[in-house]
Amino acid sequence: MSAHALWYLTRGTGLVALVLVTLSVVIGIASSLRTGGTRTPRFVVGGLHRNVSLLTVAFIVVHVVTTILDAYAPIRLVDAVIPFISSYRPIWLGLGALAFDIILALVITSLVRVRIGLKTWRGIHWFAYACFPIVVVHALGTGSDASQHWLLAVVIVCVAAVALAVLARLWQIRSERMPFAIAGTAMVIVLPVALIGWANNGPLAHGWAARAGTPKSLLGGRSSSAAPTSQPASTASATSSLPNPPYSGSVAGSISATPTDGAGNTSVTLDLTTSGSAHARLKIVLNGQSDGNGGLNTLTSSTASYGPTSNPNLYSGTVIALQNNAISISLSTTSTTPAKLLIDTTVSINFSAGTVTGTYQAR
Repeated sequence: MSAHALWYLTRGTGLVALVLVTLSVVIGIASSLRTGGTRTPRFVVGGLHRNVSLLTVAFIVVHVVTTILDAYAPIRLVDAVIPFISSYRPIWLGLGALAFDIILALVITSLVRVRIGLKTWRGIHWFAYACFPIVVVHALGTGSDASQHWLLAVVIVCVAAVALAVLARLWQIRSERMPFAIAGTAMVIVLPVALIGWANNGPLAHGWAARAGTPKSLLGGRSSSAAPTSQPASTASATSSLPNPPYSGSVAGSISATPTDGAGNTSVTLDLTTSGSAHARLKIVLNGQSDGNGGLNTLTSSTASYGPTSNPNLYSGTVIALQNNAISISLSTTSTTPAKLLIDTTVSINFSAGTVTGTYQAR
């Protein structure tokens, strides 16, 4: 399996696991609320909760395995089980390992619930409430999509769902345990506010990759403090103007097609400007058989360049995947410290106007 596919699997399974953890917590709380009425037996809700939890573990296992197999980051199997020992973003990756351990404990104790007793089982399952915020912080602190609007929307929906479920549970027990209900309600209000403040100053702020604990070797040597004194001044200046990956933003520019021979072969050029996390120029040239509408039926070769406006050819490479309007590019630069970037773009092309708009992600 290619590193590109592993990266997509890691991201996808991580996102699905976040949603499943949310669903598991909400179903667990709903079960304690006696929801479903008399028509839904308790064992049905319990079985659904158990199956969702097992499915969560399955996706987390795939998430862990693909993360380890992806050679981009030095993450070992032991890093996924023992928290805070990884050399890659130790705190935020460690939170993921901690959440994994908690979820395993919850599933195992559910399977042996009859043997350990209801009181012990309930005591252990209180950790489910702690597991959810840990998973959310791990997703934002370690994930490469933390600044993406769609991921933030998913996180907001998940947090809101769990918060509403917890508030409903606290409202139910208020007459019996009023101090606990008041304290719990305050936590439900304070924790999301704290999460927003941390995210704005952490994963959503510039330079998070370095501050999160990403090894310098993975930052591509683009930090000015890490740049060797022997590096040419022009390259050092251009390099320092790009943020530390991963980052993302929008792209806009033009598209043009030039016939290369009389047999229908065409060269399609996308001249794009990136904005958001990095202001740079991305140029993609696709060579192949024309489809007669400005695009290509087949791709035979490609070139790509990327860099700040002061040095737009700082990175060069080729297209490694092209499907519909999704283009993935592998780029590298040669300096004292070699560096590589993978850029994914999703574009919308107006052939009649010759314009291109879309989004991109770099890692």
